Amino acid sequence: MPEPARLDLEHYVPHFLSTIANRWMSTSSRIYLQRFGIGVVEWKILGHLGSIGPERNATSLEIARASSIDPAAASRGMQALVRKGLVEPLKGRFTGNAKPFAMTEQGVALFRDVHEVALEREAMLLHGLGSDERTQLLDLLKKLDANLDRL
Repeated sequence: MPEPARLDLEHYVPHFLSTIANRWMSTSSRIYLQRFGIGVVEWKILGHLGSIGPERNATSLEIARASSIDPAAASRGMQALVRKGLVEPLKGRFTGNAKPFAMTEQGVALFRDVHEVALEREAMLLHGLGSDERTQLLDLLKKLDANLDRL
């Protein structure tokens, strides 16, 4: 019987992408839970709201799509943030996933604290890369992200 083909993981880009992402998420989850009492999904929600500005709002479905989070997980994360007083639904009549949420003052304060740690961790991840290399890395990652639509 012929020997099956071997996958050379040292040259297989998806292996590196998934390994880096898994390790990043695992350590992020531990740190954010221990230091701030929130998980990675909750941080992604706050991060999205923080990226559009504290005076802006978004639905859990919009955040799920923008952050590649499972919509059900985004909805559960949003509800956890509501229970913690970090986000609140906008007043008005909305149906289902169309209800927009915004950060509370407490949510904005937590966002700032976690954001600082996230940037410190990003700096550690990118240690040893020059400015041009960081720009090139981001450009390449954006190309890979765009290519996902072709899969």
